[in-house]
Order: sequence, then structure tokens, then C-alpha cells
Amino acid sequence: PNIHTERGWIAVNEIGQTSDVKVFAIGDATRLGLVTHSIGQGRITADTIHYQLMHAPRSPENRQVIPYERIKTEYYDVCRGDFASPEQEAHKCMSCATCRDCHMCEATCYWGAISRVEHENGSYEYVVDDDKCIGCGFCAGICPCGVWEMVENV
Repeated sequence: PNIHTERGWIAVNEIGQTSDVKVFAIGDATRLGLVTHSIGQGRITADTIHYQLMHAPRSPENRQVIPYERIKTEYYDVCRGDFASPEQEAHKCMSCATCRDCHMCEATCYWGAISRVEHENGSYEYVVDDDKCIGCGFCAGICPCGVWEMVENV
């Protein structure tokens, strides 16, 4: 197949599809980026192909990306150059800037104000029961992803 390129990069649409509708491309073949960008593009493309094969409509993702300043990097493995096996490296967090569903906030809340809610579409969210929350901030302090944001209660 003849795949369209632009300035040496494979040209793709928002779902990773090339000029040949049966061929998808992601990652550094399409543009320079971080490994997390490639992982995210791969996930979107895999979901798209899955829904196409199942003849089902694809519902859009509505995950909010967490601002970098709110991510607590001390929770993540530090890259020191002494790389282990590829299998061990694959288990390290690459900081996708979204909730990684670790349950730390839920487990830390002494008052049980945080709970995990699963939605029918397979997504989830952590919610706060305002009647139980005392505003201690432990959830925001323990969250490695910076998901929780404390707001002044005045």
C-alpha cells in the first residue's frame, strides 16, 4: 500500500489511521513524542480497531489530564540509567497524568469519605461524600497523580 507521508512522518488522523484505511501508525513513526504519548495513541488506536471489528460505536474518552505541577514525582521510579530487563522496565510508571486507580486516597481516608464508583461504560471515578469529608487533605497529599485538589472552604 502507498502510505501518505508529510516531511518524513507517516500522516495519520486523530485515531492513528493512515491514508490507507486498513493501516494504522502511532508513536515516533508519526511524530516525536514521549513514550506515554505512544502508549496513549496505541490505546486509542486499539480501541478504535476493537470497536470497528465489533461494529459498535466508540464513545469518546473524557479523562481529564492532570497538570504536571500537581503530579508528585517522588512516588515514581527515578531513572538512574541502570536499566533492568525490558519486562521490569515495562512495570515502571510512565506518568500518564491521569488517575491510575491505586486506591491510595480511598484507603487513606479515615472517615470513609472517598469511594470508587464504576460507570456502565466501564469507566470509574473517585467521589467524595461531602457529609463525611472533614477537609484534612490526606487524599490530596497521598495521591501520586495529583488528582485531588483542595479548595478553601470559606
